[in-house]
Amino acid sequence: MYIIAGSTGTLGTAIVDALSKDNELFLIGRDETKLKEQASAINADYQVIDLNNTVEPREFAKIIDTDTEIKGLVNCIGSILIKPLHGTTIDEFNDVITTNLFSSYYLLASFARRMKNGSAIFFSSVAGSKGLSNHEAIAAAKSGIEGFARSAAATYAKDNLRVNVIAPSIMDSNMSEKILSSEAAREVSKNMHPISKIGDADDILPVIKWLLSPDAKWVTGQTIHVDGGLSTVKPR
Repeated sequence: MYIIAGSTGTLGTAIVDALSKDNELFLIGRDETKLKEQASAINADYQVIDLNNTVEPREFAKIIDTDTEIKGLVNCIGSILIKPLHGTTIDEFNDVITTNLFSSYYLLASFARRMKNGSAIFFSSVAGSKGLSNHEAIAAAKSGIEGFARSAAATYAKDNLRVNVIAPSIMDSNMSEKILSSEAAREVSKNMHPISKIGDADDILPVIKWLLSPDAKWVTGQTIHVDGGLSTVKPR
């Protein structure tokens, strides 16, 4: 079984569509109506999560039968906030940390001990490693995910649980609708990247499939950038 958290978002939906053909999935998300509809379509179980009102991880883990082998976990729960630090409220900052970093802790803490020989995948951002103006809150959350994943990879290496991070740049998704709301905004975003395009799920899915597969059995504690070169390349 693979756990897909944030399964009803743009990327989560693409992952569910790609994996559900040959695998049993368990879906986790925050919108019960969408979750129920998605789970019904693929005959999967699901659980609504309220990140502001959680039970202990050992209790949350009981949502999946203890006899079920958990092969992988992909956490797509996330958010975007682009504001200068002085314009970011405490509530906004806490929400970004809770949605991105706390969700990653909570899910892995709940299921890590049941994922021997498995693979856990989390999502950072190019902002986690490259200083981008007005990205302070999301940079704090995403760089936290990268550090958290490296340490978890060390902790659970004895169980052959691989923990890795994918760090995209901006993608066409429900989270980026406001940022990419005009053609002019899209052009500016595209032209930030050495390879001039907006990312999409098709750019990410091959990396997810690889990290979940035995082909990546010696890969752990890594942050893999899928960002058109933005994090490392300066074109002429």
